[in-house]
Amino acid sequence: MKMLLIVFRENLEEEIHGLLKEHDVKAFTELHKVAGTGATGAAFHSFSWPGVNGMILTALPEDEADRVVEGFKAFRDQRVQQQHGAKIPLRVFVLPCLQVV
Repeated sequence: MKMLLIVFRENLEEEIHGLLKEHDVKAFTELHKVAGTGATGAAFHSFSWPGVNGMILTALPEDEADRVVEGFKAFRDQRVQQQHGAKIPLRVFVLPCLQVV
């Protein structure tokens, strides 16, 4: 199994949920108002650093995880093209996952 850790700016939430639904991801855990900073800037839900991130964790069999990752890459590439090369506040990390209980 693989654990996908998906971090995204909250304004992308509907599109992220749409991607999960499109790829038949039915089980996930979502965290709201996640603060942080990275390549696309800071998001600390403050006057100086407006905006917050969301985070989704989902454990999937390897073949399903690979398919979902490819969907997220295609989404990112399309958005980058639409925004003339601007970075998109979306990151997907893949971690090994072993269910023990």
